[in-house]
Amino acid sequence: MINGQVYLRPDGSRLEARITIDIAGDDRLFRSVEAIIDTGFTGALSLPESAAHELGLRSARAERVTLADGRSIRANVHAARILWHGQPLDARVQTLGSHPIVGTALLANCRMTIDWWDGGDVVIEERMPPGV
Repeated sequence: MINGQVYLRPDGSRLEARITIDIAGDDRLFRSVEAIIDTGFTGALSLPESAAHELGLRSARAERVTLADGRSIRANVHAARILWHGQPLDARVQTLGSHPIVGTALLANCRMTIDWWDGGDVVIEERMPPGV
């Protein structure tokens, strides 16, 4: 189970659901990063270029991605190891934007509940396989 919290943005404009995710750098040491959950982002994880650089992630390749506003841009894609539900998982990390973002590729086969108010709880549970 992964737990997080809902926060009011510093500018007061909206609420954001956030979790902490552990990402291994090039040195294979895990570092915690606070990420916003974005159900409109179909990728696994995005990081600002500066965060990817700090972690020492090597660029695997540049690829075309489509943004929420319909624009198509080229973004660097990195291979990274993260901890997801306490287990190591290889994930594709795109370098985009100014905040770390968790997308729906990581939320597949999960149940997410959010108490949508400032200070509310975020809970992401793994779906158990049938027969377990």
